[in-house]
Amino acid sequence: MGENTIYTNGIGEVVIAPEVVSIIASIAATEVKGVVGMYGGFTEEFVEKFGVKSSNKGIKVQINEEGEVVIDLNLIIEYGVRIPDIAFEVQQNVKGQ
Repeated sequence: MGENTIYTNGIGEVVIAPEVVSIIASIAATEVKGVVGMYGGFTEEFVEKFGVKSSNKGIKVQINEEGEVVIDLNLIIEYGVRIPDIAFEVQQNVKGQ
């Protein structure tokens, strides 16, 4: 995760923490029926074997200077569901949250 992004105007400032965005997106994604969980990849799975848990497992958040947020999710999907449908629903739920 990157550093906090700070936006300032005449009224005050807004601080966006990628870790918080990551947690919100992770919860929103796993709320969708058909999503079994998140997959962090070999490295994160290996580290978890030693008892180190990651709250942002399977997710990468980038916030650019214009305030645009790019979120990459690695999902474990239930067998037999239509992946495009689940992907669309996850996108809508994450955007909404």
